[in-house]
Amino acid sequence: MKTDIIIVGAGIIGMTMAIALSRNNKKVIVIEKNLSKSIKINRIYSLSQKTKFFLESINIWKDIEGINTLNSMSIFYRYFSKDNMVDFSKELSNSNIGFIAQSKFIMSALLEHSNSYENFQLIDNSEVKILENNNDTVKVTLNNNETIEAKYLFSCEGSKSNIKKNLSIDSYYDNYDSKALVFNINHTITNKSTAYQIFLESGPIAFLPIDNKNLSIVLSIKNRFLNDIKIDKKYLESYLAELTNNKFGKLSIVTDIVSFDLVGYDSKEYKFKKVLFVGDSAHAVHPLAGMGLNLGISDIIEITEILKNSKQKFGNKNFFSSYARSQKIVNKKARQQLKFIEKIYSAENRIIKNMIRISMENIQKSQFIKNKIIKHANNNINFF
Repeated sequence: MKTDIIIVGAGIIGMTMAIALSRNNKKVIVIEKNLSKSIKINRIYSLSQKTKFFLESINIWKDIEGINTLNSMSIFYRYFSKDNMVDFSKELSNSNIGFIAQSKFIMSALLEHSNSYENFQLIDNSEVKILENNNDTVKVTLNNNETIEAKYLFSCEGSKSNIKKNLSIDSYYDNYDSKALVFNINHTITNKSTAYQIFLESGPIAFLPIDNKNLSIVLSIKNRFLNDIKIDKKYLESYLAELTNNKFGKLSIVTDIVSFDLVGYDSKEYKFKKVLFVGDSAHAVHPLAGMGLNLGISDIIEITEILKNSKQKFGNKNFFSSYARSQKIVNKKARQQLKFIEKIYSAENRIIKNMIRISMENIQKSQFIKNKIIKHANNNINFF
């Protein structure tokens, strides 16, 4: 079987890219190990204005259910108090602060739209067993011995990319020496569609409003503080209530608590011959800004722009080389920015703490600076 592009991984990044490429008249085959299992995982994502614009451009945004548009975002340093706060308001900035969406609804919209493209094919319950990658074509053999040949292959498998492992491509790593706890809470007092971030010595905590009475919590804990915080629902409910001065009323954890090590990385190669890495297959950042998925969408935007504007012949070995160069720089800068923020805001040095407090006071007083920060975040923390 022959096609223009093979995509390995039918998650949000893989499916979004498949639709974007199909809309640009490319024949796409997506290979997925277990679609039914992956769509049962319901993660909560923070989406930027840039991501919204792109999903609108491929006609997906309007069909994603349950999107919560943020009215504001409040950032606290050490204490949940107005004396240690910077707040960003949609009303005052005349710009969207961001959006919160559930992965199950994003995937539902993507899968529904994929059915409308004749040049799109999804092969489920399949894995790449043999990969032949050269300068002219890429060829894969699946676990059922079916072979597929294409001009390019995009790995969208996530952090544990088998394609990357197969090609012996390593990454540059940042070990944050931290764990993340992720879970959802129901609460009795409305959150007014406001997101919250608290920077503690033990690590940042993000409160993402799914709707007015439900929040997704991303609790980052440095390993040296793990003995101080129990991974227990009752304990965490009490801990969050006390931390937020009962801002949300009675709290109840309504999902399992998912725990994982926090690691940032950049692939040493974004492109190897006819294989390219996109999204979490290529990079990961600290979750404190909720930028992971947005950076993956930026990868797709760059790939789509090349497809539209490149003067090279499609199939040329260097057709997507500019993607590999530019996005490697962009994602490295994003990782470094977030690494610096995490490190500086968790420091207990008295001089640094005073500098941060003074900086936050100045930012809080300046709508101009706030607007610049919002613009930077909405551009997926890219300066360009």
